Amino acid sequence: MASMGAAALPYVDTEIERPGMRERVRRMIEEEMQTFRPTRDYVAHIRVPELALEETQLLQSEMLRISEGQRMPALDMSRLQMDVPAHNRQNDPAAWRQAVQNAQSQLEHQANRLDNVELFQQHGASAWRAHLVQLEGMVRNLQQQQEEVRTRTEEINKKRKYEQLEAAKKLLALEDEWLAAVQKNRMIEAATERARADHAALERAGSLAAS
Repeated sequence: MASMGAAALPYVDTEIERPGMRERVRRMIEEEMQTFRPTRDYVAHIRVPELALEETQLLQSEMLRISEGQRMPALDMSRLQMDVPAHNRQNDPAAWRQAVQNAQSQLEHQANRLDNVELFQQHGASAWRAHLVQLEGMVRNLQQQQEEVRTRTEEINKKRKYEQLEAAKKLLALEDEWLAAVQKNRMIEAATERARADHAALERAGSLAAS
């Protein structure tokens, strides 16, 4: 029996390591799998969830666009530009009003960006350090969980190895008993055959003497 390490699987039988045995087992498995190929409706017993997504107007319009081969509309970037009204609308108060509103929106956006920069300069380093502390805590927690899993796995492997080796002793003892019984039976059969042959020879000798 081959030696077994601490992380060995609980298999005493080493016949799989014999030349050609793995290929033979693989062929036998493939032949067996040919007898129970799944049918076309092998998942018919699984209930299909009822989803109402197809009934939404947004999804219907999007599926229609895809079926018609239309390109996805590009993002509207006009609101990010600060253009004056077109030449033909230079005297249109509504066009200028829209341009001013757009400029105000851009100005407010830039003001928000400045506020964010100032907040980052004041509190960014501390917030980042606090975030790093949280990440380090998460890493330590995960490492602890990993070590616990590794310890449990090692204990399971040791237990399986011990049980396997104990079972191997019993199996080897039973195998020796079986071999001894087989050998004894063969010896008895051989002795029986010799006794039969001797008996037959004696009967023939007796018949010849009587005649």
